[in-house]
Amino acid sequence: MNRALITLACAGLIATTAQAQPLDHKKMLATMGGVDQSAMTSPHGNPHGSAPLQDAVLTGELDPNKMIFELVPMGRSYLDYQVDSAALAPLKGYDQATEITVIVGTWCGACHEHTPAFIKIMKALNNEHIAVRYVGVDKQGDAGGVDLSGLSYQSIPTFIVSRGGEEIGRIAGAPEQSLEADLVKILTQ
Repeated sequence: MNRALITLACAGLIATTAQAQPLDHKKMLATMGGVDQSAMTSPHGNPHGSAPLQDAVLTGELDPNKMIFELVPMGRSYLDYQVDSAALAPLKGYDQATEITVIVGTWCGACHEHTPAFIKIMKALNNEHIAVRYVGVDKQGDAGGVDLSGLSYQSIPTFIVSRGGEEIGRIAGAPEQSLEADLVKILTQ
């Protein structure tokens, strides 16, 4: 290559033989931009806050996007989960106003598996009639100022499904069949 072509190639004005590789999102989440997870014991070592990303204990109202993008185990589970669209088919025309409260422990292994799967299911379902709120609790069950006194739960995650303020069903801990099948069963009864 002559000097002029090299200059243009370096400036990005002409293509060279190197081709851009597709992004490996799983690898990106695993390394979180090259940040060493074991070094995140202080606020200065964590680019996303003061708690370590592996075992953060978050309480109160939680943003599902932040859970999957900032909590490494949940992000991995979200990427790995494959939604069973066929199982959700009975909900295609679902038009009843429904609220789902998800009680989650960001420190809990079962929550790392089931909560991201549920987030992905809700995104796939994309139903404006179903409102979901995620409430984080600590290891003692404190929800950081969110009043859960009307809701009893024995395990986490717990998915409490309500219509008109009345509970119509719940998935407590692990689903009986699958999150999709259990949700369809509750909503179509």
